[in-house]
Amino acid sequence: MKQPKKIFTRMLINNWGGISHKMLEFHEYVNLFSGKSGSGKSTVMDAIQVVLYGSVSANFLNKAADDSKNKRSVLSYLRGAQKDGTANRGDVDFCSQIVLEIEDTATHIVTCVGAAFEVAKGDTDLKKYTYFSHSGRIPKDEYLENNVPYSIAQIRKLTEERSRSADNRGRGEVNKVYPSKEAYLYTLYGEIFGQVEQGRMITMEKSAIALKMTSGTGQFIRDYMFPKTKEDTVATISEQLGAYREIKERVEDLEKRIEMLDKIQVYDRELTNVRAEKVRTETVLKCIDIEENIIRLKGRESELESVEKEADEAKKEQKILQDELQTIRDERARVQAELNNSDYGKKEQELKDLEYRIALLADNSQIFIQCKGRQIVKGLKRWEEEDVVTDYVSNRALQLIQEIRGGALTEKLCKELRTHLDLALDNITNELSELRISIHETEKDIKEKQDAVEDLQNDRKPYPLELKKARQELQRALSDRYGRKIEVHIFADLFDITDEKWKNAIEGRLGRIKKSMITEPAYALDAAKIFRRMQQFEEVDLINSEAVQKDSPEADENSLYKAVHAESGYVDRCLKRYLGRIQKCETVEELSTVKDGVTPDCYSYSGYMFRHLRRKDYTKNACIGTKVSKAKLRELQEEIIDLQSSLIADRQTEESLKEARQFERFGQEPEHLMRLAGAADELADHYRRQDRLKEEIKELKNGTLAAELQAKTKELTSRIEEKEQAAGRLREKEIETGKKKGKLEEKIKALKERLDFLMKGYVPNDEIFAEVRSALETKSEAAYKKEMTVMAERLFEKEIKLQDERIKSRNAFNNTYPAYGFSGVEHDNEVYDKVLERCRKDFEPKYKEEFEKQYELVYHSLRDNVIATIHGEIKSAYRHRRQINKMLSQIRFSDSIYQIDISPAKNENGQFYEMLMAEELDSKVIDHSGFDGQMSLMEDEFFRKYERKIGLLTEKFMPSREEDGAGREKHKNEMERFADYRNYLDFNMYEQSIDENGIEKKNYVDDMAGVDSGGEGQNPKYVALLAGFAMLYMQQSNRDSKIRLVLLDEAFSKMDKERSEVCLKYARELELQLIVCVPDERLQSLIRNVDSVYGFRRFRNQVTMMHIDKGNYLDMIAGESRSEEV
Repeated sequence: MKQPKKIFTRMLINNWGGISHKMLEFHEYVNLFSGKSGSGKSTVMDAIQVVLYGSVSANFLNKAADDSKNKRSVLSYLRGAQKDGTANRGDVDFCSQIVLEIEDTATHIVTCVGAAFEVAKGDTDLKKYTYFSHSGRIPKDEYLENNVPYSIAQIRKLTEERSRSADNRGRGEVNKVYPSKEAYLYTLYGEIFGQVEQGRMITMEKSAIALKMTSGTGQFIRDYMFPKTKEDTVATISEQLGAYREIKERVEDLEKRIEMLDKIQVYDRELTNVRAEKVRTETVLKCIDIEENIIRLKGRESELESVEKEADEAKKEQKILQDELQTIRDERARVQAELNNSDYGKKEQELKDLEYRIALLADNSQIFIQCKGRQIVKGLKRWEEEDVVTDYVSNRALQLIQEIRGGALTEKLCKELRTHLDLALDNITNELSELRISIHETEKDIKEKQDAVEDLQNDRKPYPLELKKARQELQRALSDRYGRKIEVHIFADLFDITDEKWKNAIEGRLGRIKKSMITEPAYALDAAKIFRRMQQFEEVDLINSEAVQKDSPEADENSLYKAVHAESGYVDRCLKRYLGRIQKCETVEELSTVKDGVTPDCYSYSGYMFRHLRRKDYTKNACIGTKVSKAKLRELQEEIIDLQSSLIADRQTEESLKEARQFERFGQEPEHLMRLAGAADELADHYRRQDRLKEEIKELKNGTLAAELQAKTKELTSRIEEKEQAAGRLREKEIETGKKKGKLEEKIKALKERLDFLMKGYVPNDEIFAEVRSALETKSEAAYKKEMTVMAERLFEKEIKLQDERIKSRNAFNNTYPAYGFSGVEHDNEVYDKVLERCRKDFEPKYKEEFEKQYELVYHSLRDNVIATIHGEIKSAYRHRRQINKMLSQIRFSDSIYQIDISPAKNENGQFYEMLMAEELDSKVIDHSGFDGQMSLMEDEFFRKYERKIGLLTEKFMPSREEDGAGREKHKNEMERFADYRNYLDFNMYEQSIDENGIEKKNYVDDMAGVDSGGEGQNPKYVALLAGFAMLYMQQSNRDSKIRLVLLDEAFSKMDKERSEVCLKYARELELQLIVCVPDERLQSLIRNVDSVYGFRRFRNQVTMMHIDKGNYLDMIAGESRSEEV
């Protein structure tokens, strides 16, 4: 007995495509549409889909025809639009209907479903349409009144009439004009189609239209032949998993806090140990310095004692020598007095007086005048010859010099020339004063630049002396306070400019800031307190790095900050603070749109004010960079050469002008020069008197007493000279000893000050002193000190590294848990240690037991509600496969059949297959009495065996914490995916055959997809498709009649006659109702196996459909065959 079903008996089309009005009749099995491409077959197939899918979207239209050049829409179909741009109903108002008539073969109840449209001539999109259904057959007027299709109002009236007529028989109310697509589809697939699964049918029909199984045959089998589970396992376990997730997250959060705080504590303890070792090493170094200082001090004091003794001896020796010298001098004075009182002495004195008078008269003589005149003329000539000096002498002066040199030496000319030369000398004196100032400034500039060059050559930057002193003093004070070296940096030394284009702009905008002092944030407050007392440094600034770090500044995307780089985090934050809001701009227009900006050529805009950055800030005072600028060094060296050349020229000019002050300018009065000529006569008399006195002295000199006195004087003079030389040498020795003593006293003073500095705040440590003395017995002081210094440097580097790591770890914790309000730069670790201790106390008792209890509950729920369900469904799938294969084995293609295969999934879900198929699940007795009555996890054989897999699967089912609906829906879909048994299996179809040796062969269809591109390749797809539809219509919970419809467009295009016949026979055996579109050339090979045929033709934009009588057509074919044989 045949199973009851619902079949499509007729279809009515009013105003659709090239069809104005047409009624088609369908057979319960195979219905064939034959026609050439473009004849209208797809037009009817699209009309059927509009009714089946309840959709006016263009997405599904004309899929088989695949006419990419002629994209169709429901509106274009309604207007009857053609490829040439014309339309059958393009400029009129009209109504349309598409209606399908359905009959139940068991109860013979008939129902009609359809779509109705109203289109105005000006409509550019579909505005007015509805879906409807009614009991009974298509009305006799075929929805026409006076040959005009019904309006929607008339359709509504018809449904109301049918609801009251005798045709309204059967289950449910179907006489409706539906308010929505959802309402229509609910009734269509429920009451009218016989409770068919809507989503699966629509998807399968769309796939069948052109047989496009893009995902492969296996995927098609999975989706349409093995239904998804209907048990809501996700909802069952979701609530329990939510509670589990919350406690799990609390546990994980505590574990994370403990892990992060543990890390901070480890770094802090390591840092404390390193600092203790560093302090000890620094104490050893200080002991070495103290010992070294004491030894040097003792040595210098011993040297000073020797020098003082030597000075005392020299002083005594000098006293003895001076006493002897005084005695000899007294003796010579006595002898000299005796000689002077003799006649010889008197004559000697008279001669001396006369010679003095002669010298005076000689100066006044005419001879002197003649000599002086030559000197004057020669001196005046220099005013003309010196180029530098000539610029300061008037033309009149130069003319007078020429006249005097020519012999015109008169009192008048001399007075006039003297006036002009005095004026020239005043100008030279003024110029010399200005020149000396210029030379002094140049020398100072050269000295500053030479100091800068020396700094650069020694990898130091040429910062102002005041800044260097301030940095040195602050660093020393900080180091003293902490008992170790604390670095004070210049801000400019800690970062580099990465984009040369913006170098000048950055140098200019940072101006004075770049030369500010800065310390690490941990020392910033102490540095500020010390700097407050350094009031002498008014031009030096100190950055509060701790405050900047707490402020956590951010940088804009296009700011100057993007053109710099710093290794240290606190420096990077300072750069964000000072450069992060300054925008990089190219034009004035860009500048005017930002609050703060600058261009590459140093044109700045800030506070609503444009300005040019100071040139010296980005030229002479440019200093940013972690390394010394070689270009800056070369620039300074070149500037020094230029300044030195200028200095040499200025000094040469100075010397020339100085010499000009000694040039002849008539220092004596001109009248006096004239009077000097009268002194010649008097001079002649004195010369004669001189000659006579010399003769008299000569005679007295030959006398005995005078000769003895003279000899004695000469002897005593010689002795005095010897003693004076000895005294001089002794004085030099005393001076040298004094210098040596002074130097030693300075060194001793410095050593004492150094020792006082080292001992300041130092508490003697006998153990360390003993260690130092012991080490110095086997090592040199220099070697031991070097060893300790290297150790101290390593410890310092390690301290900095650990301090940075501790700060990073603290910041990571504080960023994750800001509620604690920690800054990250706390001096000690006490607050973090307290939080760690509290977390550890909370973790063990408060959460661990609850977590384990909740996990056991989740496990049992997952095992019993999810895993066991999937286990059962997989086993059911294997049973279902056997049923399908039994059905498929009844249809043979030549010597082969097609079968379905199921195997464990080869994707990530495959890892769970063994667990899901575990034999323990077959014998598991679910305990519904509650948690307390169940065995512990470690007693559960299934849990012990698959603990890791259970944990992984639990994570997959964990509900999302997403707050938005889209996020929750996405995770719910993921959970449902893992609850779907099909995702743990791979589905395939294979062709089974027996070769000539009797050996069974299996060829998997998807593996042959690229090989069998012809009819053999289509075989399995049609087999799977038809079997899938059969399963769709069979696998329903109720026993009501159901539709059995399958739509195939361009079907069997590559299959031969035999295979096509087998497929059609197979569809008939499955009780499927087929509507198949084929080209005319396929009609002859298929007509014997079809039940109803319509031939399609298109003429002048009109589609015609002619019902072809199968018997007449076969007789015609037979007649043609006989004619050919004849």
